[in-house]
Amino acid sequence: MQKYIKIIAWFVVILYLSLTPAGDIPKLSILSLPGFDKVVHFTMYFVMSLLLAGYFHQFKKYSNGKIILINASLLIFVGGLLEILQYELPINRDCSWGDFFFNSMGAITGTIIYLYWLKNTFIGKWLS
Repeated sequence: MQKYIKIIAWFVVILYLSLTPAGDIPKLSILSLPGFDKVVHFTMYFVMSLLLAGYFHQFKKYSNGKIILINASLLIFVGGLLEILQYELPINRDCSWGDFFFNSMGAITGTIIYLYWLKNTFIGKWLS
């Protein structure tokens, strides 16, 4: 279970930030900066992809290409599903192609950075 704590905790953060009703989100001045929400979307999925890549990397049967495919596909699906839920649920949130794009780019970028730069560092060891 210890292996999954970081992944589960970060997924809960993504769910909370994605599905919290718009009126319940704190009004912070930094959130009003143009494009800042896209940075948040990229970062949420970037971190999640690092955690998942660290998890999948433990299984030596997965090649880097397979980890990229699994990780990116899973997180792109989750990002798309959460965007649809924002549209469908009565939480006063909008579905956005821009948000979906930055979710996807965070997922892909984080996975590639983990596999080709971080996996053999102390950060990679902590993530896995």
